[in-house]
Amino acid sequence: MEKITIKIDGSNYFNDELTKYLMNLNGVKNSSLDNDEVYIEYDSSIISLMVLKLELLNFLDCLKIPSIIAFDKHIKDGNKDTIVIEDLCCEYCLKSMIEELLDMDGINSAATDFDYNNKQNVKIFITYDKDKISSLDLEEIKKKFNNY
Repeated sequence: MEKITIKIDGSNYFNDELTKYLMNLNGVKNSSLDNDEVYIEYDSSIISLMVLKLELLNFLDCLKIPSIIAFDKHIKDGNKDTIVIEDLCCEYCLKSMIEELLDMDGINSAATDFDYNNKQNVKIFITYDKDKISSLDLEEIKKKFNNY
């Protein structure tokens, strides 16, 4: 059984209908809402994280607008690192980066210190599986995100 917590910007759309919708998806075993976070337990042999993410964003009508600002796959072990975005273009770029991290196998969690005012040296705090993400992979991610 896999677990994921996804923090969504603009969570004023969260309601009981979202929980009902998620619980009706084949493979979802549990779902709950807490402020701006959605917690989901699911069977990854029935529903993939990618499909689950798309179902969530589709329900919230956020498929075309980057909205994920943090996630946690609830994997205990992992190394920590910080990706520093030296000159962030905009908040949508940051959310796109975090969504890209969510889709990467081996990235266990991501959160940011972005305050919507300062776009310089914005930090994304990640945990990752060093057996799946090498230091070279991390450097490539950092380079890519600083040339977004």
